Amino acid sequence: MDQAPPVAMSDASRRLIVLATMSALFLAALDQTIVVTAVPRIIAELSGLALLPWVTTSYLLTSTTVLPLAGKAGDRFGRRAVFLLAIAIFVVGSLAAGAAQTMLQLVVFRAVQGAGGGMLMATAFAVIGDLYSPRDRGRIQGVMAAVFGIASVIGPIAGGIITDTASWRWVFYVQAPVAAAAATLVAIGMPRSPRSDGPRPPLDLAGAAALASALVPLLLALTWAGDRFEWASPAIAGLFALAAAMAGVFVWVERRAPDPILPLSLVRNRTFAVTGVAGFLVGFGMFATFTLVPLFLQGVNGVTASETGRLLTPLTLAIVGSSALAGQIVSRTGRYKLLILAGIGAMAGGLAVLGTADGNTSRSEVVRNVMLAGVGLGVTLPTFTVVVQNALPPRLMGVSTASVQFFRSVGGVTGVAVTTSLMLQRFRSGLAGSVADVPAIVGDPNKLLNESTIDELRASYEAGSAGGVPFEVALAASRTALADAIGSVFLLAAVVVTIGFAAALLLPELALRSGSPAEWRRQTEADAAEDPVPRREAVATDVQAATDGGESHD
Repeated sequence: MDQAPPVAMSDASRRLIVLATMSALFLAALDQTIVVTAVPRIIAELSGLALLPWVTTSYLLTSTTVLPLAGKAGDRFGRRAVFLLAIAIFVVGSLAAGAAQTMLQLVVFRAVQGAGGGMLMATAFAVIGDLYSPRDRGRIQGVMAAVFGIASVIGPIAGGIITDTASWRWVFYVQAPVAAAAATLVAIGMPRSPRSDGPRPPLDLAGAAALASALVPLLLALTWAGDRFEWASPAIAGLFALAAAMAGVFVWVERRAPDPILPLSLVRNRTFAVTGVAGFLVGFGMFATFTLVPLFLQGVNGVTASETGRLLTPLTLAIVGSSALAGQIVSRTGRYKLLILAGIGAMAGGLAVLGTADGNTSRSEVVRNVMLAGVGLGVTLPTFTVVVQNALPPRLMGVSTASVQFFRSVGGVTGVAVTTSLMLQRFRSGLAGSVADVPAIVGDPNKLLNESTIDELRASYEAGSAGGVPFEVALAASRTALADAIGSVFLLAAVVVTIGFAAALLLPELALRSGSPAEWRRQTEADAAEDPVPRREAVATDVQAATDGGESHD
């Protein structure tokens, strides 16, 4: 028998488990935000413009790849064990990233961090599914979103201050004591899960390896296309072909695995399929926003890293407030489709307005526009999780929860790779069409991120200038080219999210279950005693039941 939701427990015990879960979620959220304002300074110090996308992409790649495996491991071995292992992996990666001496080392250690962070995120939201019914989860997800939001507010500010006053390395080192506190709360507050009796099939490590083997060449192709190689070059075509081939291997492995990390039969459930597509497209826009807004503020508006953190605070507050409000609405009304559509629409609108940015756009205008996107994002993120958990059987809790985050993260990884590549292309072509002397002097957008590099750039430019355009003209042209490049990418993201809105129109409106976790456990035990079906067949049966009957309980 797989791990089922916990037996009935007191409210005090449940609150302690939620506190432990929130502490681990805070750690993962803090890492995603505290690094944002430090990334430009890191790149400037370690150089390596070609690896710029991979500071974020390596983290997203590994965190995405481990999501299905972490969900399955939580179902199998219990959330507590997975939580503690995830924290340990995360701490090792953080300390190593802080000590990195080259950009390549930083990328590798960020990948280790990502593995731990992905395990934390997948397990945290599954725990809430274990403790509360779908009808009650909306308000709890609001609390979780508040924790995520607090970390999002603290992270950019702390990251900016640390970067400006000490060293970017301490952005990683300070996460160790936070991790220690989180591990303590998890160890004390979260009970051990009872071990299952009888033989169990092994974890689907072959499926996880095939999934990673498909994602890596796909992301390499998306990152290098248009930058290192032409889109139609043999190298890019070969990477896409390898990704497609490994995706085929992944499907072949999953169809034969006794306990697959991502059961392919899930796609027959319309709620699962629609939220997967919409989540992918929303994730594309979400991660593009988080990556490019700090670059615009620092590279175009000329603000410092710490000031960027303060300017991003309204964005995170918008996400927190809208998440909490959406959770309350879902719990009180039991309805979610109109809320999801409104959220995706607001996000698309915010990105479209951001797409009008140019060299004359003020920082206050950027903050105002990104807040609109943040409101929409805050509405959709927790609601998708509740919707999918409600549509699938409880014993698929870990898999279903991890799958929601998986599709969103794959969209995010794709969004970062594509938008960064296109932004660099547009930046360089914009420079080439403005001032002839600029590309050779200010051809790297990272040189526009802080005053010290700009001073060095000025000295180098003026020393080599022989009747060319004044430095201020060259600098203004570079900032205008960067603004135009980022604006065009935001317009692309708006189009992608709008397609997600169209997909969400197909989402069925199901009644949210209100049964307690204790009732689920009793039903799961009864089903296991009466019907000892092999695991792979049981998953297919569960999904078929949800597809045939679950889609009609409106």
